[in-house]
Amino acid sequence: MEEKTILAQILQALDLYAADMRSQFEALYEKFDSLHQQVQTLNEQTNMMNKRMEDMERRMEEMDKRIGEMDKRIEEMDGRIEEMDGRFERQIAQLERTVNERFERLEAKLGHIRVELAETQETVDFHSVKIAQHDRKIRHLLHTR
Repeated sequence: MEEKTILAQILQALDLYAADMRSQFEALYEKFDSLHQQVQTLNEQTNMMNKRMEDMERRMEEMDKRIGEMDKRIEEMDGRIEEMDGRFERQIAQLERTVNERFERLEAKLGHIRVELAETQETVDFHSVKIAQHDRKIRHLLHTR
């Protein structure tokens, strides 16, 4: 009987140990399930973040493309502005030449007009002297009669 008692006690100790092990396994399974859910949540969040990153990268690429297009447009505008600047400079230079030529012609005409005025003044002076002489002679003739 003693063997039966010892055997019963061993069986009872094994049952207690098995029950303790089951409860520990259940706690480990619960922790594992909790960790598994956390890993799934992290995976979902990582996937969302990856999608957001991809979206942001796509937007950045689009912005880079737009900025590149704007740079091209600005370079084209710079070229056109430089071309217009060159044309304006040429037109201004041409206008300056034209104005200078016209001023030179005006100066030449004024020079001729001055000479003509001086000659006309000399003629007027000469005629004034002659008229005065004739007036004196006429007065002298009228008084002597």
